[in-house]
Amino acid sequence: MKIGRIVATLIGLAIAAFLVFEQGFDDVFHALHLAGWGGLGTITLFHALPTLLCGIAWWLLLRHHESGSWFLFTWVRWIRDGIDGLLPILPVSGELVGTRILALRGVALAGASIVVDLTAELMGQLIFALIGFALLIAISPGTPYEPWIALGIAVMAAQVIGFLVAQKKGLFRLIERPLDWLRKRRRAPESDADRTLHERILLLHRDKAAFVGCILLHLAAWLLGAWESWIGLRFMDHPLGIVAVLAIEGLVYALRAVTFFIPLGAGVQEGGYVLIGGLLGLPPDLALALSLLKRGRDLITGTPALLLWQAIEGRALHRARRGGGLPGLSG
Repeated sequence: MKIGRIVATLIGLAIAAFLVFEQGFDDVFHALHLAGWGGLGTITLFHALPTLLCGIAWWLLLRHHESGSWFLFTWVRWIRDGIDGLLPILPVSGELVGTRILALRGVALAGASIVVDLTAELMGQLIFALIGFALLIAISPGTPYEPWIALGIAVMAAQVIGFLVAQKKGLFRLIERPLDWLRKRRRAPESDADRTLHERILLLHRDKAAFVGCILLHLAAWLLGAWESWIGLRFMDHPLGIVAVLAIEGLVYALRAVTFFIPLGAGVQEGGYVLIGGLLGLPPDLALALSLLKRGRDLITGTPALLLWQAIEGRALHRARRGGGLPGLSG
């Protein structure tokens, strides 16, 4: 699987490089030069707002079960995004690291909260994609790619609904069954820490108000994130209406969600901006420059997140050696 992900990444990077070459290096990097450090810095700072909303959405699921503050979940969310944006060893690398950090902080429902939060985020992203598709039809009806875009959103919907149903039908119970047998677990759980991962996931799903609130906050984060592209395009001297930008962002990230198995969305993001942007009046060179601008933002926000994660791991290892054991993970 690791070799397959490396090959997929290399192919994606090759596609992205080809697109830049095809449109002309000079044109693409001229647009980046127009954006400059001011544009990159502005969208990087603005990105803190969607991250904050995602952190609060995550905390909302656990506010009745854990003592951790919304600030804890926000900076762990920042680390999650940083790892997913720069070091996607697995499709859920950031989520696994986030689980571990919360477990080290004593959050008993860490693993379950990651699963439910990711489900809510995917549902928010699905709604965002539907909004983008509706806006595309309203702005540019009869585009030749509409059936394919609709098919992609249908595949995305099937993935999200399937993931939700699998959780409730016992996907994680099936995974945990051998571990329960080894632990010889027989008695009913007395606290959250005694529950299996499946039981913890169902516990969080029972709070429907929190789950719906989590979905809406994630949707708000996606909608707010679209303003980053609007800001970036203004710095490139090519202002585009926010409605068109929302349509582009919704459909590009729907494409990335369907092709989640490609690390970093390499090639997918660049191709999506060129294809969808072209339907809504965004020239290819500016579309590629916008994608590269967002890659730069990921680098700026992700690098300190990776360093902080390594510092946390180093501190945990030091404590484990002093205590004679390695810290475990919590579900």
